[in-house]
Parts: sequence; C-alpha cells; structure tokens
Amino acid sequence: MTIDLCVWDRCNNKCLMCTNPDRPWPAWDGSFDYSFEAIIGRLEKNRKKIKAAESIYLTGGEPTLHPRFLDIFRYLAKTFPAQRIKLLTNGRRFIYRDFAEKFLAVTNNLEIDMSLCGPESAVHDGVTRAAGSFEQAAKGLRIILENRRPGQEIGVRTVLNKATFRHIGGTLRLLRDKFQDLDRVIVIFMEFEAQAIKNIDLVKINYAQARPYLDEAGPILKDFKDIRFYHFPLCTVAKNIWPYVWRTLPAKEVSFVRACGKCGYKKLCSGIHKGYLKSVGREDFFPVKEKIGMELSGDFYRPINNILPAGDVVIL
Repeated sequence: MTIDLCVWDRCNNKCLMCTNPDRPWPAWDGSFDYSFEAIIGRLEKNRKKIKAAESIYLTGGEPTLHPRFLDIFRYLAKTFPAQRIKLLTNGRRFIYRDFAEKFLAVTNNLEIDMSLCGPESAVHDGVTRAAGSFEQAAKGLRIILENRRPGQEIGVRTVLNKATFRHIGGTLRLLRDKFQDLDRVIVIFMEFEAQAIKNIDLVKINYAQARPYLDEAGPILKDFKDIRFYHFPLCTVAKNIWPYVWRTLPAKEVSFVRACGKCGYKKLCSGIHKGYLKSVGREDFFPVKEKIGMELSGDFYRPINNILPAGDVVIL
C-alpha cells in the first residue's frame, strides 16, 4: 500500500494534460490548508496508517516548491524510516545545487520520478507552457544523478499525448544517450481527466496513432536498465513491448469492451481507462487469439517476463 501525500497545490508548469483539477483542491482530509503545520498535523493523525504502508508518495502541484519542503521531507524520513519515500517532480528546482544536495543528504531511502515531455525545448516547453522548463528539467536531472547516494533511485516519466507522441523515439534516445545512469524510464499513455479534458483538442490521441512511433522505438527498449509502459492494453502495442507493460491503474478506473471477452490474454491485460472510453471511444481494441509463447513473472503489476520464440508453449 502507498500513501499519497499532496504537499503543495501549486506548480511552476501548466502542463496541457495535467491530471490535477484547477486550484484550489483539497488534501485527503478535505482541508485546503497546505501549511507546514497542517501537513504535519495530517501525518500525525494518520501515523498508524502510514506506518502500515510500504511507501509514501509525495505529489502536488510541484512538491519541491513548498516553502518548507525540506522540513516536511526531514520529518517524513525521521518519523517513517521503514517507508520508502517517493517523489514525483518536474525537477526544475534541482537546478539549485545547494537545494539538491541538502535534499539528497536527508535519507537514502528515496525514489525520484522526474517528468520530461520531449527531447527538446520546443516540445517540452510547449506542453508545460513554461519557457525554459526543458533546460531546467534536464539540468536538474543531471545534478540529481551526479549527487545521488547509494540506495536512491532516479527515474523519468514521459506522457504520450498529441503534442509528444511523434517524439517518443527522440525522447528515449535522449535519455539513453545523455542520462545513462537512470534506474528506470516510464512511458505513460495520457489519462483523459482534469486539464486534459479542458485542453482536449491539444492533447487528444488514440492508441492507433501512437503505435507506429512506439514500434519505431522498439529496438532501443533493451538498452534501458528498466523501462515500463503504463496504461497500455496489450492489443494496442506490439508483442515485443508486452514484457514492459505494467498494470498500475486502480480496478475501479478501468473497464473492458466486448471484444476483450474473446481475447486469450485478458487476464494479463491492464484493461482500458474509463476516461479513454468516454473521450476517445471503443474502436481501438481487438481480441488477440493467436498463441504466443511467453514466460510469466507471477507479478500482477508486471505479468509478462518475456516473449518466447514462435511455436513455444504459452506458459499460463
């Protein structure tokens, strides 16, 4: 179990497909108070629940912009030493080396997932609607990688939408060639909610549009230590990508269409985000009926370890 902690409801990016609603939005207890005292009070009130969790996920807005972010982070590291602390960030504040070094010095029990929207400023800044954000994110990522400590894991997330999907190959090549020390890369198909609905004409794509660009990038996937694909039903990507597909959406947020009932791999599939069905439609999905050799992992979240040569028996 993961505890999500919204640290701050403000951000210095204005991403077209952001899943956050318009400000202000409430914290988990319904309060709109994000002061240091209010956050610590919420954590103290839920101390027992948090200690039973595996990890604490720091989100926003942009968490690092909170005026007392480091104090909040130090409190979490001291109070919940057994819980893995995970930070989702746009990375821009890490251009300040002093801040980055102080942050990394707090605890080694840390994972950072930084967002990158494309391989260059024109693409990334077009999505974030924040001039200079690509250069800051790339520099922040480099500083974090150069100063991280043993046990700290660093990853990058990139979201496919109308403004970015044609550039996925370039984004992955940039990460492979310039940031070889990354622990993982996550490719996410956009969720149709919040800001994405407001900007639907600027971000809307379907799986069929994205597939040729994912196919083109396929040969370099093996070059990454860990690469993951989130929110991709199996029938929407080539078989060679199946071992990288993860199931991360809550069951209440996904559905299956009639064609899925005839698919031999439904029980290994993530299903379809309900927002996609509402905003795009049901036409992209088809049953996979051929027998495909595969090695299963036994892990619900990443069910397929490997695709085996044609003709091998399916391991189910």
